[in-house]
Amino acid sequence: MEPAQAPASAPRRRLSPEVRVQQILDAALVEFCERGYGDTRMDDIARRAGLSKGGLYAHFDSKDAVFEALLRRSLAMPSLEGMPEPDARVPTREFAAWLVDRLYAQIADPAGLRVLWLMIAERERVGHLLELWDRQVIGPYEAVLQRALAAREAAGATPSVLSRAPWLALSPLIHATMRELVIRAPGAAEMAQWRQAHEDLLVELLDPASRLAR
Repeated sequence: MEPAQAPASAPRRRLSPEVRVQQILDAALVEFCERGYGDTRMDDIARRAGLSKGGLYAHFDSKDAVFEALLRRSLAMPSLEGMPEPDARVPTREFAAWLVDRLYAQIADPAGLRVLWLMIAERERVGHLLELWDRQVIGPYEAVLQRALAAREAAGATPSVLSRAPWLALSPLIHATMRELVIRAPGAAEMAQWRQAHEDLLVELLDPASRLAR
């Protein structure tokens, strides 16, 4: 009697490069947070991602490149797509509420907060990557926001300090994020208060007359 043949194993599904890169970044975030950037090796990331070292190097040529991609994925500024038209007839409150909703989606992302914490802890080691992120993510986002605010003024809205210093629109979010990272995560009621205060501040900066009219 001939021995039964073992059933053929199912062919291994080949993942697209896009999916594989996301797996690598997920693995890298875990390794960086557990070991620290300095003590994490490419071998560690490859093992966590279920790849050979060669498989990892097919996508990233260095640990710096992995960290840079992690910054770009986790800390990309929110899209301004769908922004209310830059028309003075659009209520200032509507515009401010729209912007606050986009900004605070960031603080709700646990992975983004973990990367922020990693940035703080590893500032001395990866400062060059943080400067690159500032130039290629934060700077362009502020420029887009500045153009949108300038367009509102050109359409008849009241001139605002935000059109000269758009980073002021982001400052309350940075404060809230640092409090969450360093002190404690806010409760739902406290977060709602922060968001409302941020929205009110934007309304007053965008339309100073609204404060005087109270």
